[in-house]
Amino acid sequence: MNIGLDEEGSAPHLTWSKDSSWFAFPLSEGHRITYTHVYHRSGNDFTRFETEQPEQLRADIKGDVRNEYIKPVRWVKPGVLLLEQFVIFRGGEGKDATYQFTARFDEKTGKFRVIAKKKVRSKD
Repeated sequence: MNIGLDEEGSAPHLTWSKDSSWFAFPLSEGHRITYTHVYHRSGNDFTRFETEQPEQLRADIKGDVRNEYIKPVRWVKPGVLLLEQFVIFRGGEGKDATYQFTARFDEKTGKFRVIAKKKVRSKD
């Protein structure tokens, strides 16, 4: 399966669910954007979770975001993924911010939905 390469030309780090039916990985789409891609086991193969826009698997952040980097942290359980979103704001808004959010796959709609979000305190 061809899932793409990270910015260094290496295979991205895969984050697996405990039942090995889901995996996720961050993939850069330029210097300012990294999104998380999700695959799910379908029979003997894995299929990519398709979204109309990759931005769908992200937390809604208020402010004028310039750079955005979203990566999977771990699977809470199959179909429920904890992610981290680091954002850099434009202009005078000042600080960068990191958020953790949890997204759950809804079998009825076939989409992920953010079910929790929190701002992570800076380590500085």
